[in-house]
Amino acid sequence: MDSQKITKAKGRPMLQWYGKKPLDKVDYFPAQEKEVYGDKTSKEFNKLFWGDNLQVLSHLLKDYRGKIDLIYIDPPFDSKADYVKRVKIRGEKIEGEQQSILEEKQYTDIWENDEYLQFMYERLLLMRELLSEKGSIYLHCDWHKNSYLRLITDEVFGKENLVNEIVWYYPNKFKFEFARSFGTDTETLLLYAKNKGKHTLNHIEVSIKGGKRKQNRVTWDAELKKMVTVKDESGNVIYYEKGKKIVGALWEIPRVNSMADEASGYPTQKPEELLERVILASSNDGDVILDSFSGSGTTLAVAQKLGRKWIGCDINMGAVQTTTKRLAQIVDEQIKKDGSKLIKDSFKGLLAFKVLNVNDYDIFKNEVEAKDIVMDTYGIEPIKRTWFDGELDNNLVKVMPLNRVLNKLDIKEAIKNVSENIENFTPKITTKTGEDIYKEGVILICSGAEIDAEDYLKKENNTGVSITIRNILNDKKNLIFKKKPEARVETRVSDRELTLTIKEFYSPILMRKLELENEKLIDKKNEAKVENFKQIIDSVAIDIDYDGKLFNAEIMDLPDKKGVITGEYKYTYPKKGNYKVAVKIIDVLGEEYFETFEIKN
Repeated sequence: MDSQKITKAKGRPMLQWYGKKPLDKVDYFPAQEKEVYGDKTSKEFNKLFWGDNLQVLSHLLKDYRGKIDLIYIDPPFDSKADYVKRVKIRGEKIEGEQQSILEEKQYTDIWENDEYLQFMYERLLLMRELLSEKGSIYLHCDWHKNSYLRLITDEVFGKENLVNEIVWYYPNKFKFEFARSFGTDTETLLLYAKNKGKHTLNHIEVSIKGGKRKQNRVTWDAELKKMVTVKDESGNVIYYEKGKKIVGALWEIPRVNSMADEASGYPTQKPEELLERVILASSNDGDVILDSFSGSGTTLAVAQKLGRKWIGCDINMGAVQTTTKRLAQIVDEQIKKDGSKLIKDSFKGLLAFKVLNVNDYDIFKNEVEAKDIVMDTYGIEPIKRTWFDGELDNNLVKVMPLNRVLNKLDIKEAIKNVSENIENFTPKITTKTGEDIYKEGVILICSGAEIDAEDYLKKENNTGVSITIRNILNDKKNLIFKKKPEARVETRVSDRELTLTIKEFYSPILMRKLELENEKLIDKKNEAKVENFKQIIDSVAIDIDYDGKLFNAEIMDLPDKKGVITGEYKYTYPKKGNYKVAVKIIDVLGEEYFETFEIKN
């Protein structure tokens, strides 16, 4: 595996912690392209990565070392809190008065102090390598760790490269009379340059509250060698009225209102106005911007609107899906607004982006050890029975190779081995039409899977045994077994025109969460009921000619907050032939359904 060397930190060590270790080199991890949105003919694409940002930053070093013009990061603050995304069932009218608000945990901001500091130290070292000579980085933090992070950034970038310590004040935070401390209504942005003096800095003007104000005129006095007040012939000070002022290091910007159009329900979401100020101040048209803790995608959304190129990353799949939808809407609107010519004369950004993932497959170099760890984590009881590795909840388990993604050949092998060991399964006494005929099932545990793996398994499995895929990259630390959404999708073709209709959609996880929320209610009339399956679907994307590798979202249905999907989609092929159609349906919790169809016309 290729390695990338890392330059030593500029400043002297100013903070020590247990286990502190500088990076001298990192391995290069390949990326897999998964989806593409916007202008598919573009020669260059913005990039959104799903994965650990340490691996993503290592991946970027190969092509982007010294090429990133602005980095903004809003990392975990070590606040000791669980952060949840608030999601809502769709539609203008929903039966039940509780508004069907559910919570989905996004991440837990709980760290050991030394672990947190090393986590940030390693990533900041890589970010410094990526910055261009004119580049800057904004590190967003609050009172929990800003004093520690200031010392680390002084070491990594050099204290002489500190440009500003910016205070963000949000006046719309509630304050309580009974509190035993002053309200925490500020956060900090530490602004460092790669090389102070060469960095980009565009002064921003904002309107003065209360209208205009008087300001005395000043000029440079060559004799006194200082600025002096300008006076008229009578010695009176000359004033002029000014309606705007240059922004200083105190930024008064309200937090995101939960009812605002930009609100995504994502925890810790920052206002677009804040990111607009950051981007306008420290970058120019066409510059490359990086956010490696992209969350709901606010940095990337603002960068796209302002004509900057961007790279984003998040380890949480729900965050990546939220960002994908948000950016797809913006790009689609930009393309529609300007037609086929777009705004190429003035717009320096890109009108297309790809979703990729980077996996650290090296953590599973020792295949035997990796299998033992996974089996212990899941609580799988080992067995010595032909092809299978263990048992879990009346299911036989096979741990597939963990140093690569699960592919169709692996699935073929699994089906073959289930058939050859069918005597190990107990037939049910009675079964319903379409139901599995054996009591036990099979679980395939893998580290990543091809995008259409589950769809392929569903079509090829004729054993009568339920075979499911468990992807440990989705489970992370919780490793909870989940049932995937189910759907009934129909396709038909008439004279080259494809019609794809979503007939039914069911999300077991979402409906169970809704059921649990309803159980908490004292007054049952407030129970929320889903009257139409479209209310639980967040978005639909369709690839009308899927190549089996890269999902190309040719058709997208991205309803606004109060709307629902249309459910029926049409496309006219340029010529008759055989095509593979892929449909991706994502529910409001971020759970995904994927299926492919062979089309002949």
